[in-house]
Amino acid sequence: MRALALVLLLALPAAAASGDPTFDAMSREMARSMTRLKQDEFGAPYFMAYRVIDERYWEAAASYGSMISEGEDHSRSLFVEARYGSRTLDNTDLGFQGWHGPGGFDPKVLREHLWLLTDGAYKNAVSSFLEKKARRATEFVPEALDDFTLEKPAVAERPSGSDAFDYARGRALAERLSAVFQRYPEVYDSRVVVQLRWARRYLLTSEGTRLDTPAEEVPDMVRVAAMTRAEDGMRIDNHHAWTVRSLADLPPDDVLLRETEQVARELSDERQAPVQAPIAAPAILDQEFTGVLFHEALGHKLEGQRQRDPQQSQVFRDLVGKRIIPADISLLDDPTMTDFKGEPLHGAYEFDSEGVPASRVVLVDHGVLENFLMSRWPVHGFSSSNGHGRADSQARPTGRMANLVVRADAPVPRAELTRKLVALARKAGKPYGFLLVGAFGGENPNSRDAAQTLEVRPRLVYRVDAKTGAQTLVRGVTMVGTPLVVLNRIVAAADDASLANGFHCGAESGWVPVDQIAPSVLVSEIELQRQPEDRARPPILPSPFHESGK
Repeated sequence: MRALALVLLLALPAAAASGDPTFDAMSREMARSMTRLKQDEFGAPYFMAYRVIDERYWEAAASYGSMISEGEDHSRSLFVEARYGSRTLDNTDLGFQGWHGPGGFDPKVLREHLWLLTDGAYKNAVSSFLEKKARRATEFVPEALDDFTLEKPAVAERPSGSDAFDYARGRALAERLSAVFQRYPEVYDSRVVVQLRWARRYLLTSEGTRLDTPAEEVPDMVRVAAMTRAEDGMRIDNHHAWTVRSLADLPPDDVLLRETEQVARELSDERQAPVQAPIAAPAILDQEFTGVLFHEALGHKLEGQRQRDPQQSQVFRDLVGKRIIPADISLLDDPTMTDFKGEPLHGAYEFDSEGVPASRVVLVDHGVLENFLMSRWPVHGFSSSNGHGRADSQARPTGRMANLVVRADAPVPRAELTRKLVALARKAGKPYGFLLVGAFGGENPNSRDAAQTLEVRPRLVYRVDAKTGAQTLVRGVTMVGTPLVVLNRIVAAADDASLANGFHCGAESGWVPVDQIAPSVLVSEIELQRQPEDRARPPILPSPFHESGK
């Protein structure tokens, strides 16, 4: 490996010949550091990575038909990773992070910032390496694993789309959609936010990886959000979002207006809905809710680094090759998918944050655990990355989800799922089952010192009468449970798989864009518990929009 490292290192200054001023600054500073960055008896790092994110971002917000804020920013973020020691033992662990900070647009300023971040990253790497070696004198290590996988360097340059923002269209859209809420006196606060983004990612490593590509993430989003309070003071929220590659790809305005109206109507209906008491009962989970459930209950548990860190729950570490969910369900993650039924995928990318090509990974095949989401931190039985090392601009990559896909064998029509729900409720002696629609997100602790309890927060909850099948909107509850129990109570799935593409996921490596593609599923029993309540007295006076002449 020393001969290979030397060849790659000698090739680094040649990158300056490309004429790209950003890579010129990056390659010159990296070559200098890899040859001369030493302290006392400690040698140079054996690996370094520089990541630069160049981003333009514009956001406009409107409320009740009028602009309330607008701002634009152009920035550069730097991330420096230094590894000291060797691939078999270095300074890294799950909690390791590199050094990050702002970067200059002028190449000389950029190089100055890289110099200072590199100095800090190197010193921290040496210190952490010594601490890690010292811990080995007392800690029990059941299996010696390498700390870094060997991957083929990647070199690529891809064009970006236009960096011209359609400000006029964004403002007009925010104002027009937000004006919808003027007609709903029950809505107490609302806003429409339009976000436009252009970004490039520059990645250079001491191994020879050199990427100049558009940053991951579908760039543009329109989000509608509103809230109200019921007569008992309970806060109620609702939202809808469209994520697109360009504002030109949005649905026609009449569709946008209609779906914005739907947000307002659902809020008005929820104000009158009864509060649901805690209960265990069968339920249908719609497509978005199912996707978030699998994301929280299974996806995070299958991130590779969690199988190695003894502080993690490691629910599935020793279950490879064994059935963990019903045999008619499979789970995969495919960042190479760019569209689903014509809609762009938020979690698509060509190379992950470590420069490894993205790949389709079958995690669970017909109920049997097959794989993990791997970065370059190896785990038992998995000695290479599968292109899922992801991070935001301020963190070191770890194994993360991208486009998570739930597939079911022999799905049934959605109407059949409803018939099965009613039959299950009757058989269980329950007066009703439930339908959970949409999701605000979820939580599921991964550390071993926390109970592995799952929560997914539904956007809407309907009670389904076991005798008539009639649906009644209710409020005030959230779904809880434990991952293995909930997933293994899935008894049927519908043929209505759809995409939820407006989510960002937060974990140790920061916030990354993700998608879920999933069908509706029927679960033989879920548990609903009361959600934390935000209660306050509703406004005393009516809205000025609805009190004429005052």
